[in-house]
Amino acid sequence: MARTLPTSAEVREYHTSLSNWGRWGADDQLGAMNLITPEKRLQAVGLVEKGISVTMGRPIIAETTADGPIGPTLHMIESGEGWNTTPGKAEMASHSASEYIGFIFHGYVMTHVDALSHWFDGDKMYNGHPADAIRTRGGATMESIDLLKDGVVTRAVLFDFPTLKGVDYMNEAEAIFPEDLDAAEEAFNVKVEAGDLLLIRTGNWERRNAIGPRNPNDAGASGLHAACLPWLKSRDIAMLGGDLAQDVIPSGYPEFSLPVHQVILTSMGCWILDNCNFTEVARISKEENRYEFMAVVNPLRMANGTGAPVNPIAIF
Repeated sequence: MARTLPTSAEVREYHTSLSNWGRWGADDQLGAMNLITPEKRLQAVGLVEKGISVTMGRPIIAETTADGPIGPTLHMIESGEGWNTTPGKAEMASHSASEYIGFIFHGYVMTHVDALSHWFDGDKMYNGHPADAIRTRGGATMESIDLLKDGVVTRAVLFDFPTLKGVDYMNEAEAIFPEDLDAAEEAFNVKVEAGDLLLIRTGNWERRNAIGPRNPNDAGASGLHAACLPWLKSRDIAMLGGDLAQDVIPSGYPEFSLPVHQVILTSMGCWILDNCNFTEVARISKEENRYEFMAVVNPLRMANGTGAPVNPIAIF
């Protein structure tokens, strides 16, 4: 049976029909983070049974790649080289190594959190706040990443689609639809709940390791179709994580390059965790037959930042 997909006009309407604007007051900047209550954190802590801690972050490597044309830079200010061969250096009382690092974390390579200030719908961002509150000088004066200064501790649910489909990784440009999300809940015996961090593994990281970096805008990438947006709203998640940018690329809508990103951030006020590495957490979930666990997400405190790098941790 042919699948009925939302039209461009219906995707546009999602900005209104799925909106959380005003839900927590006209001045709210936290959005769906309000759903992570003390009770929600205690629920997450209660999921810890074995004390196994697993990274869900990618390594930050100072290199330029097809999917990261402006790669991170690392400049050593001082190193350990030459201390044994330079006269007088080895006799100094103390010495150390230090470096300068710089990066553009938004994009398709570095694991990072998108703040609600990262994306606009016209001249507005989440909750109707003005886009021009994000300034060339001063950065994000509203809805910045520093709102997460106390960290995100919540229940995480992993939808491991390569395991569900019996493949190493999904194909480039292969989409996930609402019925696939339903199938994942049933197969992994979990129910996504309010305040959760929903993690979508498609195998983008594993495919990158297998065939090499490719620009998703040219080659495509697996991810969620815009048709999944009402499903995500119905579950009331606080954060959506993925092993690339969540959206299937291309999206199928010329006017919306990343419709999941746009509606999630600007309308629902749901924060985003991009470019994760789910290899180890998927392995442990499969071994333990447990697809829910405690997650800790502590982005760097970048004052007035539209996001920040992060090394998210799963604890079983």
